[in-house]
Formats: sequence, C-alpha cells, structure tokens
Amino acid sequence: MDETLLAEARQAQERLIDAERDADVARAEFYRAVRRLHLHGSSLRELAAELGLSHQRVHQIVEEAGGSRRWVRAGKRSRTQSPGLLTCTFCEKPQNKVRKLIAGPGVYICDGCIAAASGVIRSGQAADTGLGVMSAVPEQQSGVRCSFCGKVASQVDCVAIIPEVTVERTSASVTICSECLQLCDEIIIEEGWARPPVR
Repeated sequence: MDETLLAEARQAQERLIDAERDADVARAEFYRAVRRLHLHGSSLRELAAELGLSHQRVHQIVEEAGGSRRWVRAGKRSRTQSPGLLTCTFCEKPQNKVRKLIAGPGVYICDGCIAAASGVIRSGQAADTGLGVMSAVPEQQSGVRCSFCGKVASQVDCVAIIPEVTVERTSASVTICSECLQLCDEIIIEEGWARPPVR
C-alpha cells in the first residue's frame, strides 16, 4: 500500500470529519434561530417566504429544534410524590418550594438548579443539588444529549449532567446545555425574575 496516498486519505478523512461536525453545529444554530423567530411572533409562512424555504420545511425545522411551544413556568399537574405539584428533575424540590420552575419536554428545572448548572458550566466545578452531583460533561462524551433540546454535547459549548436520577422508578441521566440555560434565563427575565445571563 502506498503510504503517501494513505496519509493523504487520512488527512482528507480528518478534514471531512471536521467539516461534518461544523455542518452539524451550523445546522443546529440555524434551526434554533428559526425556532426563536417563530417563538417571537413570526409565522411559519412568513419565515418560509423570507428564507426561501417551503412552509413544510420551516415547520420541520421548528419541530426538530424543540417545537412551536415555548417552555413556560410549569403549571400545576401531579407528576411525582407531591400531590398536585410538579418537582424539579434535578433536585426534586416541589414547585411551591422554589421561586421558578421551568418545564421542558418531560423535564423540569428550578431557579436554584439553573444557577447551579450555570456555575458548573462557567467554572467546571461540580455542584451538589441534593439529589445528585452535577458536573460538566467531559469532552470525550460528546454524544450525551441535552434533556431539554436534544442537542448532543458536541453541538453546544457545554452540558451539565447529573449521571443517575430516578424519576418514576426509572433511572437515567438528566442534562441541560448552555443554550437551554440561556433560554431559561430569557424566560426568567421575561417573567420579572432577573438573573445574570449564562456566559
């Protein structure tokens, strides 16, 4: 086998892997930007016309980025042992014991855990939430997905994780990425509970 040609093939392979990763990140950023435009009042038809895409494609993009419903302060529905109250997935505090509880797709995070996750992401130092130790996802675990938006760790700046959380007798990891923390900050600010943004 020609070693020179093999080396060229390996270099080309590395460039291809880098390009595919960059494309994935750019695609995720584009999808998130389109979803944010929609959440701030632009209709799917308006977005389709402005971006030169079909209405159906814009709808697919918004759904893939998290859907057309904005995360909101959690309402009162029974989910765990606290009757009539939702609880934070990261610390299990019920919503009547926290200032804010923000709902994602089947996952909830309180203002205290938002602050803890922001600290983990900024400093890299682990934090105890009372339910488990929250830490930053190591770079080698780039396939870990955010529990809120579904993006993998390689698509965002950082992801905070509690490795094993038991919810309704099911044990799994619970995570939140830096972009979702930023969205949580925006929701909190909109509702009048200002907090320093995630950096």
